[in-house]
Amino acid sequence: MSHHQRSWLLDWRVLPIAAVFALFVLTLNFVPAQAAAATPAQGAPVAFQGDGNDDRPTFYGLVEQMPAGGRIGEWVVGGRAVVATAQTEFDETEGQIAVGVCVKVVFVAQGSTTAREIDSEPASDCNGGDNGGDGAEVYGLVEAMPVGGAIGAWTVSGKVYTVTAQSELKQEYGAFDIGRCVKIHLVAGTTDTVREMETERSYKCDGSGDDNGGAPPAGVIGRGELYGELKSFPQGLVGIWEVGTLTFTATADTEFKTKNGPFTVGETVKVEFYILQDGTFLAREIKTAMPDWDDDDQGDDHHGGRGEGHAFGVIEQLPAGGLIGTWVVAGIPYTVTEQTELKAKGGTFAISETVKIEFRLDSSGGRVAKEIKLKSSQGAPGEATFVGFIEAMPGAGYVGLWVVSGTEFSGTVQSKFKEDHGVLTVGAYVKVEYRTVNGVRVIHEMETQVPPGAGDDSFIGVVQSLDDSVLAAGATLNSTWVIGGRSFVVTPSTRVDGNLATSSTAWVNSYVAADGSQVATQIEGVTLDKSLYLPAMQR
Repeated sequence: MSHHQRSWLLDWRVLPIAAVFALFVLTLNFVPAQAAAATPAQGAPVAFQGDGNDDRPTFYGLVEQMPAGGRIGEWVVGGRAVVATAQTEFDETEGQIAVGVCVKVVFVAQGSTTAREIDSEPASDCNGGDNGGDGAEVYGLVEAMPVGGAIGAWTVSGKVYTVTAQSELKQEYGAFDIGRCVKIHLVAGTTDTVREMETERSYKCDGSGDDNGGAPPAGVIGRGELYGELKSFPQGLVGIWEVGTLTFTATADTEFKTKNGPFTVGETVKVEFYILQDGTFLAREIKTAMPDWDDDDQGDDHHGGRGEGHAFGVIEQLPAGGLIGTWVVAGIPYTVTEQTELKAKGGTFAISETVKIEFRLDSSGGRVAKEIKLKSSQGAPGEATFVGFIEAMPGAGYVGLWVVSGTEFSGTVQSKFKEDHGVLTVGAYVKVEYRTVNGVRVIHEMETQVPPGAGDDSFIGVVQSLDDSVLAAGATLNSTWVIGGRSFVVTPSTRVDGNLATSSTAWVNSYVAADGSQVATQIEGVTLDKSLYLPAMQR
């Protein structure tokens, strides 16, 4: 039996295994406080800025509509809905409040449309004059942007904004792109002219509702999730947790799940969290994410499979006089040993041929090839793909040095970063598309993925059809495998046992994607007789 295959044990009296079919929601449902006050017809986030002596959200605008017969009721100020109640204070020091008058609105709390205070202000505060230095701020997702440049109309979360030659654009968290989360600072007194726009972390732009339909705790302005390396945690679980580069507070209401083993420093955990008004994170759920496979006999101390990865690229260098020794593939060196499985499928390993490499990290952090398979070339010329776990990242923003599974990459302002499957942090599982420029591996795109074995569904069945031909260097295409009558999407990030073939019995871990498809995170061969063997684990 191949070293890739697992052993499994189950007494004959146990009923046959059924698949656990659970919806695995990975989108980051966060709506910033300012987005909650959007005008329903437009879906645009409310603009706000911080008051100099108050943390409550504040914005300036012209009164467009007032309640009939008084002040209690619904207002429209600067194109935004505002609700005044009997507790709302009105200050008319700068003149009487009426339609067309400039006012400052102070909300009772972030995420609320209810005004705590409405004050008349000089007209200059609403037409570009000095109201404390800043115009309003909005968060949203880029839906449309100018072609061939930045100046022009941008559509962000359903509202059109204008970028001018005077607008300042910042790409600290990756390049501007469709679907990118951005923060917009508006020109004071305007509702659509951009003074400054900057890319932001994705959890700041997604929904804030609870997964179960319930209301979140008081003071919550959003939510998110991540997979990361557990750095530290309190003995009694309640208290401060450090995961990756972020800190979370766990309370008696936090749910803890250890189906993949006990919490251990160095292991991969998944954290679902709330974002509080003060910017801190409150843990909703913390669970161990990856089974701690005892996958090889090398004795290397790597937690939960994080010492493994795979890559797709072009061979640039081979050992002299044979195949044992150092290979360089897409700018990255790998050590090939007598134990490395070499699969050329009737072809020949040679310079400029495309391969897939499965590797492990040795005790010194070097990449040792477990398997190398010859592939047909696909994807853009010069691009390669590397899949692994983040070990280090820039201290602020995403521009700078990244280390993924022992390999250095450089993030630039042109690099794209996607956090569809959790926040980018130390310990996150990522797919990196890159090019080597003057010896530097430059990130084209980095995106988070669900780690191998971390999906909510595990299933055993016979492989009926498979297709790994699309998994080539730089490939972005997926393939579909049929196992036990069920279809699974296999992506370049799926960890796949290279010895599988039609009619093999396989264990597959997966999650349900937003489109309803079942996406495999890991597929491994198993051997079945009258007994079923469970994966060997280290606890």
